Amino acid sequence: MGGGLQTSISGLSSSTTSVASSVFSFTYANGRRYHSDRFHKASYFMPNDEKEQDRLDLFHHLFLSLLGGRLCTAPLDNPHRVLDVGTGTGIWAIDFADEHPQAEVIGTDVSPIQPNWVPPNVQFEVEDMEEEWTYPDNYFDFIHMRSMSGSFIDWDRVIEQAYRKTAPGGYLEYQDYGCEMYLLDGTLLQGESEEHPISTYIHHVATAAEKHGRPLTVAPTIKARMERAGFVDCVARRAIWPVGPWPKDKQLKEIGKWGLLGALDSLLPFAIHLLTREGWLVKDIEELCDKVAKSYAKNYYYTYG
Repeated sequence: MGGGLQTSISGLSSSTTSVASSVFSFTYANGRRYHSDRFHKASYFMPNDEKEQDRLDLFHHLFLSLLGGRLCTAPLDNPHRVLDVGTGTGIWAIDFADEHPQAEVIGTDVSPIQPNWVPPNVQFEVEDMEEEWTYPDNYFDFIHMRSMSGSFIDWDRVIEQAYRKTAPGGYLEYQDYGCEMYLLDGTLLQGESEEHPISTYIHHVATAAEKHGRPLTVAPTIKARMERAGFVDCVARRAIWPVGPWPKDKQLKEIGKWGLLGALDSLLPFAIHLLTREGWLVKDIEELCDKVAKSYAKNYYYTYG
């Protein structure tokens, strides 16, 4: 799908599961590997195989480019306890731990796909963050979430738990990319479109995700959810994320080049699990993705988060 960046930051005025054999009992469908069915609530629709891990690491570097090389935008002052929710490959947690050797960094995910050799101040836990968080209240100086659209059913509960676990003076930061797409003239693409297959793709995938109970359109709502939970001084920022190397600006051109690669890598994994559940044939999904890929080559698209 397309990528844009939304960063929401706010200040504050589970069952933690040990890694057992069952979490390695991955499920398989349509040639892709998914998390263990041990986590019945966490029916996350994205795969966790090596191809997906490469995609996640690519997006890590895209976020770094958009943030000027920074891992976060929160004004942190010597954080001691840090939580990375939905850590994926663990690349953000590892980089953060390297930059802040004084900090204890915990990364959680439903898939145990993180490396074994990590900095001594990093640990990974297999955990469904839709369950009750077992960390002490007021425990973390910084909680980080990124690219979590489609991950949770009850976002308010997740943010409320983050609020309880954040120490006074601490921060919660959420980064994500949008699922909407714009033309160069600012036109928002909506509904099915023969001329712009990406609009058709987004329409069907977003509708299926909504029906699945895990909407892809959560990013613009995070700031309000933070405020309802009790966070103060909430700030939302967004950046243009071009899909393709069409911008004249050198930095945006570089972001667009990698953004296009990320968008292409995201097309099939975002769609295949959701749309096959809606009765689509795999060949029809692949055909739609192929049309979108070809349209990227001849149109100037961008998105926001």
